[in-house]
Amino acid sequence: MEELDLKALLERFDKGGYKRGEQIILANFGTNQTLLTLIFNTPCNVHDIKMDETEGEINRTVNIRAESRDYEIVCQAESHIPIDRNRPDIVRQITDGQLGLGQIVVTNEIPNKRVLTKIGRHNKAFWRTYNIEGPGLYIVIREYFPREPFEKVGWIESEEV
Repeated sequence: MEELDLKALLERFDKGGYKRGEQIILANFGTNQTLLTLIFNTPCNVHDIKMDETEGEINRTVNIRAESRDYEIVCQAESHIPIDRNRPDIVRQITDGQLGLGQIVVTNEIPNKRVLTKIGRHNKAFWRTYNIEGPGLYIVIREYFPREPFEKVGWIESEEV
């Protein structure tokens, strides 16, 4: 389920000076792999998965890389998953590392709400933080998108921010 206060979302983007290409990426609550694959016209897949557990929380970092662009990083994601707020089967699937977080939500058919909590940008990157919440599910995800790959394919224009 996506954020439905569209007027507030647009005002937030306008106030921050976000360009249309940035807005589409930052407001997207589908799978990043699909959107990035369409933008770069090449498969974009998760690589470099690192996970550790500290103080009852799984910390997971990944890079999404564009295949035909010499595996250039197009997104870096850092997730925080409190173990006590997630079902044991979800925790197990996360730690198994076979599926992406969005794929786990979809394959388990978990009704969920995704809430955009922070957005930001500067001349090198743009980013967002959002929560995925549902019955037996709570994940906080921060995604960082370097501007250069998007500028190279013409998705966003180069600018001084």
